[in-house]
Amino acid sequence: MRTEFIQNPNLPDKKISLCAVQNDAEIIKALNKLGIAALSPEKDSSLYEEVSCHADMLLCHTGYNKIILAPSQKKLYNELNKRGFEIIFSEELKEAYPADILLNVAVSKSFACANFNFSSKILLKSLQDKTLINVKQGYTKCSLCFVSENAYITEDTGIAAVLRSKGADVLLIEKGDIFLSEKHYGFFGGAAGKISGNELAVCGKLSTHRNSKVIEEFLYKHCVSPVELCDGQIRDIGGILPLTQEI
Repeated sequence: MRTEFIQNPNLPDKKISLCAVQNDAEIIKALNKLGIAALSPEKDSSLYEEVSCHADMLLCHTGYNKIILAPSQKKLYNELNKRGFEIIFSEELKEAYPADILLNVAVSKSFACANFNFSSKILLKSLQDKTLINVKQGYTKCSLCFVSENAYITEDTGIAAVLRSKGADVLLIEKGDIFLSEKHYGFFGGAAGKISGNELAVCGKLSTHRNSKVIEEFLYKHCVSPVELCDGQIRDIGGILPLTQEI
């Protein structure tokens, strides 16, 4: 099978062949059944336990074969390097906010969205060709689900308002129905990821979300079908980050 690097972060236009995702056996098995290989970050002991293995906390794909990676991820560095990725290590992450959100940046074809007051300076250097959209939400990538280049799902009112002002179609959903831990709820962006140009993988059953009908309608409006990777409540595992796709 011939593959290529995904040019536009988070937005494959063909079936993906490789992704970065937390080492969740059930999710990885489901992805493998779809013909998608997965690379998983190691636990970063500098972060809170519930997000210490989350891909959207530990790396940021900025396009093509470029990745900014947390310094703790030596094993993942080797795996990505073998596949032709060019990796730069970021500054050290730390547990206390905002030192944990250095790489939690939502990057698309044309823009990057984050609370750039606290983003990695190393990452910012690699985003010079993007329009930078600054928001208050620090966990921006967790909070933003990419549906298409101009369509998104989020629970965050600030992100929704800013992206709508840029002409994007944004579905604002209610908070609280995404499982992260016994203490905290998660975000839809951290529970999903594009696995082809017209498919969005979801870690759980959409029917468990109070806004399931409007989510489905929004996806179909943008010609995207949900692919449920497991049963039960939707859970935030740090996103499914597409890296390569089939040619």
